Amino acid sequence: MRMSEQEFYTSFRCWQLPMDERRIMPTISWNKNNNKWFAGNLLKAIRKFNMITPGETVAVGMSGGIDSTVLLYALDYINRYSPLHFQLLALHVETFSTEASAPISAFAQSLGIPVKILSVNRQGDLPEKGICYTCSRLKKGALITFAEQNQIKTIAYGHHADDFAETFFMNLFEHKKIEGLNPVSFVAKGNIAFIRPMIYLEKKTIERMFTHFTLPDLAVPCKYEEKNIRSHYRDLLQQFGKTARLQKPAKRIVEACYPKKTHHEI
Repeated sequence: MRMSEQEFYTSFRCWQLPMDERRIMPTISWNKNNNKWFAGNLLKAIRKFNMITPGETVAVGMSGGIDSTVLLYALDYINRYSPLHFQLLALHVETFSTEASAPISAFAQSLGIPVKILSVNRQGDLPEKGICYTCSRLKKGALITFAEQNQIKTIAYGHHADDFAETFFMNLFEHKKIEGLNPVSFVAKGNIAFIRPMIYLEKKTIERMFTHFTLPDLAVPCKYEEKNIRSHYRDLLQQFGKTARLQKPAKRIVEACYPKKTHHEI
């Protein structure tokens, strides 16, 4: 289904998978153990950093990877079984590849969540270097533009505790500053918030959730994917945890930056 130019704009297109092409996906059911496992940490982040206002629309940036797939599922679980209720919208931006659009749409719609596919009209040839950075900027710009034109105030990213800790180490050793990912960051003159509800969840937990809930693998290998410096700090984080014999080292770093007794203002 396509929207008219009056409803949307020429740089993007809206696309939905026909009903007869949807795949059967896992359903969401309540389990008391989920609160301790992941739901409690999601609600902790949402409440501590004032991420979501009851009743608002939260757009979830879907890349097709495990993190964003688990995030959409987890937010849907929170929406169904916690006192906090809001509207969900799945967003995927096509840049240099379009192959992930169909499986992402099928998954979102199987949960009863509306989905929009945004396609960026790229100009010129692909850059020889920094393709990942370029792709990231294109996607973020597309999300912001769509949000502005559709009165959406909140966009959720699938970043987690490991991403925070890796960024913390990168900033410490590469840029000589103590800073991780912001749980909430504002753009468009403060009118749009990018939130990271899984900031207290470690990658291992997300991977276990992905397997336990038999979530579909929506990822499509990117032929342009680059190996960047972040991978070195990912290895450093793993080695740090083993050497110090720490349980959940990434989450410990997040909690050290945002202590319980400190009221952090984003």
